[in-house]
Amino acid sequence: MPIPGAPLRWISRATRLTLTAVAGYSSAVGERPALFLGLLADQPELIAEVGVLRWRARGDGPTPGPWIEATARDAGREGLPLTLVAMDLDGHAIGAVTLGPTDESVADACPGLRPWVVRMVVRPGERRCGIGRLMIAAAEDLAREHGHDRIWVAAEEDDASFYRECGWAEDPSYDGPAAVLAKPVR
Repeated sequence: MPIPGAPLRWISRATRLTLTAVAGYSSAVGERPALFLGLLADQPELIAEVGVLRWRARGDGPTPGPWIEATARDAGREGLPLTLVAMDLDGHAIGAVTLGPTDESVADACPGLRPWVVRMVVRPGERRCGIGRLMIAAAEDLAREHGHDRIWVAAEEDDASFYRECGWAEDPSYDGPAAVLAKPVR
């Protein structure tokens, strides 16, 4: 068990990812709970919980079944898609983000670009305290580790500002309803 207050350490060996616990800290937007971050493939018991979290965040469909099925497909280990899950110290999902081969919402307009950050979610009670930034930074590291030199995200304007604050920039070659942003990771 990591020691609360210990510095953040990212450990990566081949396909095993672990982020040690991060003790809460004060910030302008909220206090981050202590958490662990790792591959969803290493935490299969959280697939349904992450699927329900995503379903609740989007409000799509009468039941979370399709979201749980999509989350199970996203829980890769070797290649895309790969999902990172943030967990509290009790082992419950706080948030998740997938690094996928494409984003279906812009696939026709952006062929050949990969990987994409998709299905990012943070539990409502833990939003605005740095968990999203932590997951994005980890997704950037994961993309780099898998040989990619740039990653992409399609975001509505409200969400695009979050990515801009994380160092992402608009892709000038795309002109569509959502913003397409990219970030070099090498």
